[in-house]
Amino acid sequence: MAKKAKSKGFFALDVHQFERIRQNGFGVEEAATYLSLLKSTDQGNVISCGGVRSVMEYSGLSRAEVKRAINKLESKGLIECLEVERKRARRAERYKLPIHDSRQSLGQKERGIVGAIEAGQQPLGSSDIQAAHRAATKGWIEKRSDGWQVIEHSNTVAFIPNSFVKVSEGHSPLYRLMNGGELGPIMLAAELYQLQNLMDERGVPLEIVRGYFHASDKIDIKFERHRLHCLRSDRHYVDQDTGKDKSISRAHSHSWRGKEGPAFWDNIKALDAAHVIEWAVYSANGKPNKNDEYAYNRPQRPLGVLKNGRQVLNTPESAPAFMAFLVYKLKQAKGQLSQSPQQLIEEWQNDGQIFAFENTSVSHIEGISILRMAHRAGTENTKVWYRDLCEECDKTFFFIEMAARLYFPQMSDIIREIQEKRYFESAIST
Repeated sequence: MAKKAKSKGFFALDVHQFERIRQNGFGVEEAATYLSLLKSTDQGNVISCGGVRSVMEYSGLSRAEVKRAINKLESKGLIECLEVERKRARRAERYKLPIHDSRQSLGQKERGIVGAIEAGQQPLGSSDIQAAHRAATKGWIEKRSDGWQVIEHSNTVAFIPNSFVKVSEGHSPLYRLMNGGELGPIMLAAELYQLQNLMDERGVPLEIVRGYFHASDKIDIKFERHRLHCLRSDRHYVDQDTGKDKSISRAHSHSWRGKEGPAFWDNIKALDAAHVIEWAVYSANGKPNKNDEYAYNRPQRPLGVLKNGRQVLNTPESAPAFMAFLVYKLKQAKGQLSQSPQQLIEEWQNDGQIFAFENTSVSHIEGISILRMAHRAGTENTKVWYRDLCEECDKTFFFIEMAARLYFPQMSDIIREIQEKRYFESAIST
């Protein structure tokens, strides 16, 4: 296999092979070692030039722990140790990480025919043709109008950003998850990377995992034409007619997480604490459908991003989210704030509250959070998604600013001060 330059953005993880780590009863040491070796593979994501030293650097494991993990992985066929002529050669091929293949194994005669077809030859004679038909039933080749052709194998992969394993400064998410000592969060992270769909779902598809927010009874500030709500996290809502609590829907759907999913939420919390995931919260508003007493529209306006319970400053959603917070603070101060913009930004981030500022014609305001990976692969899809997200956040930012000026003239002065100072501009910039 000719060596090719590997993308700087991400590596492909065979999810079937990675799942075997859990099936064989292995732990975080084996999972971290496998990911570290995969990080150092070539473009084919099979041959790794990583060694014990690089695994130690990425994962924080000791030399003895890495060697023990490699031996366990090799004993189950998850990796294959290669002979290295020069052990100190930095780019020497040291390990092979086989990919999962659901096809039946080939016999000796069948392997020879498949190899010949790959080389551009066609089977001749009844014995070769029979072997070709047997290989076809096992899914390796097929007969087309132009002769026998090899079927390209495709395995199910999760694209893991290199930054999940290696960072230029500090500790990587993998390193931080190792400190927890639990395999679940690392396995869940790989699964979520496989499931993420930035273009259509903004992150992980909503039917897989999501949280909910709804308007708090404590804060409901009404203006003449607009309304401000403080949202609190919950997956229940209060029926206004009966006053009883009602559940909205299940928040996750994968069976391996258990009937009630306690292990799943524990793993999510671990990923949240390690800053692997983030919750992007959007408003879901509009008049309920007559046939559905609690109908949802698709999320319409960004309300902020939470990591580990705190507002994130450097996301596109942070600008409109901070604007909604300013409306709340201006209302509290009766239209005249004495705090500096820096103090306001710090309070908003540390408080972690989610505010929604909408038209009063909207019958109800709810929030729906969308889980996404904080470390995302640098692909063209991601660039398009980010561009569209920035445009949406710009529109929301100006909507809140223009609406708030009608009630609070000081809003214009605050925005001007933020824009004139580089720190504030970068803190809530899209």
